[in-house]
Amino acid sequence: MTDHPSSSSSSVPPRPAADHGLLDPALPASAVTAQTSDAAVVAGLLEVEAAWTQTLAEAGVVSADEARAVRAAADRLAGSVDLDELARAATAGGNALIPLLKRLRAELPAGFTAVHVGATSQDIVDTMLMRMAVQAAGTVVADLRAAATALAALAVEHRSTPMVARSLAQHSLPITFGLRAANWLDGLARAADRLAAAAAALPIQWGGAAGTLAALDGALASARADGRLPDDGSGPDAFGLTSALASRLGLQDPPGPWDTTRLPVTQVAAALADAVAACGRIANDVLLSSRVEIGELAEPTAPGRGGSSAMPHKQNPVLSVLVHSLALSAPGTLAQVYTAAGAANEDRPDGAWHAEWPALRRLLRDAGAAAALTREVTEGLRVRPERMRANLDRTGPVLVSERLMSALAPRIDEDRGEPGAGRAAIQAAVDAHLAGTGDFRAALRQAAPAAVSDAELDRLCDPGGYVGLAEQLVDRILAAHGLDGAAEKADD
Repeated sequence: MTDHPSSSSSSVPPRPAADHGLLDPALPASAVTAQTSDAAVVAGLLEVEAAWTQTLAEAGVVSADEARAVRAAADRLAGSVDLDELARAATAGGNALIPLLKRLRAELPAGFTAVHVGATSQDIVDTMLMRMAVQAAGTVVADLRAAATALAALAVEHRSTPMVARSLAQHSLPITFGLRAANWLDGLARAADRLAAAAAALPIQWGGAAGTLAALDGALASARADGRLPDDGSGPDAFGLTSALASRLGLQDPPGPWDTTRLPVTQVAAALADAVAACGRIANDVLLSSRVEIGELAEPTAPGRGGSSAMPHKQNPVLSVLVHSLALSAPGTLAQVYTAAGAANEDRPDGAWHAEWPALRRLLRDAGAAAALTREVTEGLRVRPERMRANLDRTGPVLVSERLMSALAPRIDEDRGEPGAGRAAIQAAVDAHLAGTGDFRAALRQAAPAAVSDAELDRLCDPGGYVGLAEQLVDRILAAHGLDGAAEKADD
């Protein structure tokens, strides 16, 4: 695509390296996109550096003046750094922290060296990413749980609303829409719980250049030698300092560095992919059920949403379309995270680490968008019980052929004194009904013993009366996730 010089003469100049999401229309739906932006990356890196210097100052390793200077410089730089220029400079060192750290040091007064003490790039970048993941996961979990709450209300409202179940894309047995909504809820709630647990377990990374904390240990030795710290062993040690940093940043304190043991990353990445999958499963059902020929569900409407540029009659289920697209892409992104983790080698990875960054950020964004869009769908989902009943009646009483085989066939066998006669008669009635050559109800009446009344036969043939324990399953699922109070709220 060619840029035309005149196109930018009266507008803000384009930023060639910026990605505003024009080819990712799902992403602006969630606050996670901003929480994981390049600006957020810079702010996060600077926050870890400033928090580390503050931790050292509180332990007496560096002065309080130096810590204040680092904090002030970090705050100034976070809002002023040229992201395009920083991204270009990152190529020389393989990560953005190296040129960012150079700029941070340039902001400090002459002689102030209390920044990045005993640390290496991977310490700062990994710790920043873990903090970013915790923040983003909190947003995702909140949206998942809000969607689950909305589904709980639908499950209660439609606890007894009959509809046809579809297995392998075909009509199978009657269920209730309440059970379908409860099953959606179950997936979202479990995914939210798993993601919350994974985020709560995320640790800081702190090991120095080769995971031995040698530089930090040396810095502490120097502080003891020059009198900044007591030399009787009563001062802070490296492990106490990293533990204090973890507490300050809201992360876990691991027993050792995990430079090439990437379980923290793979575990949170897998939980994010679970969340996207749980949302994708709902989107698939909404897409299918909102087809004109089915018409059982419809997305919430909004001005300008879902229209077609060429066909005014269409109302596209765009929210579910976008969630579906995320569910298709997330597994491949997760595979990239696992591939990188398995390729980590020796004591610092040579490329595998770098491959994680965009993949983890993409999963955070995908999960954020999927959860936000699913919340919008579930909170405004339009349910059409009359269409559910109409679709149930399209297949009619043959939907309960399973019940007829167990409840009616043995009585036909007994009446005729011929084992297998009942199954054969019912199967013949089903075949004739599906072929359009026979009246199913009339065929059953002819085959059934006289002792089976018309009222009993009508009951046996009613699809709406054969939903098994669907209503009890709704109650169990809601109770399992602490959402059984939705019934009381629905009655208010």
